[in-house]
Amino acid sequence: MVTTLMVFHVVISVLLILLVLLQFGKGAEAGLMGGSSGEVFTASQQGNILSKITVVLAVLFLGNSVFLAKIQSTNSSSSLLDSEAPVARPLNNDAATAPAVPATEAPKADAKPTEAPAETK
Repeated sequence: MVTTLMVFHVVISVLLILLVLLQFGKGAEAGLMGGSSGEVFTASQQGNILSKITVVLAVLFLGNSVFLAKIQSTNSSSSLLDSEAPVARPLNNDAATAPAVPATEAPKADAKPTEAPAETK
């Protein structure tokens, strides 16, 4: 069942890519399908139909993605990281070796500010 859903997912993906490429962009004169005088659909009808099909394929793609993720999560009861040993020390080596920096005192309100040296000409 998962293999069938994966194949269906690939087909939906390819069709979705093709439909997006077929659509006209904003202000585009020519898309992938060139215009001719004997067209069955006008440009507005063609865009309307392609956009509706794109929405349907996008919803199918999203639903299939969620369904495949749900199936895979229920099938696997273990994780790849279950056999890993837990981290006993910090990952950042600088945090363990850096000395604590004492806080500096703020200048007192009574103290006179130091004046800048006079300019020389």
